[in-house]
Amino acid sequence: AAENICKSDFKMRLAGSATGTLYGRGAYLAESITKADEYSKVEDSFYTVLLCRVLGGRVRYCDERSPDPDQLTKDCTEGEYDCILGDRIKTSGTYREFILFDTENVYPEYIVKYTRGELFKSKSHP
Repeated sequence: AAENICKSDFKMRLAGSATGTLYGRGAYLAESITKADEYSKVEDSFYTVLLCRVLGGRVRYCDERSPDPDQLTKDCTEGEYDCILGDRIKTSGTYREFILFDTENVYPEYIVKYTRGELFKSKSHP
């Protein structure tokens, strides 16, 4: 999947089809590799994540436990905001997520392939 994204861009029509859409149907990015690792799957004996450059622009901050994804999407696609910062640290003690709806603002710079070691396993993924 990572190589396909690098070759032909993110497919927003597929957004949320595998993991949900708490903040709307967009590209979800994290500032923590541990959060990204939670969504990584094994391919050819390695886990894979993309390290991306992101142009955030004007940020719509959201610290609601159960946000309205349609309104958040509208705030970004029709309103004055460019992305959403979902503050899951504040609401559930996990990670912050950044959600973008314009693929032109996300540049996958590196494909990172790795194996999980005993000391580095995410607590949420044994």
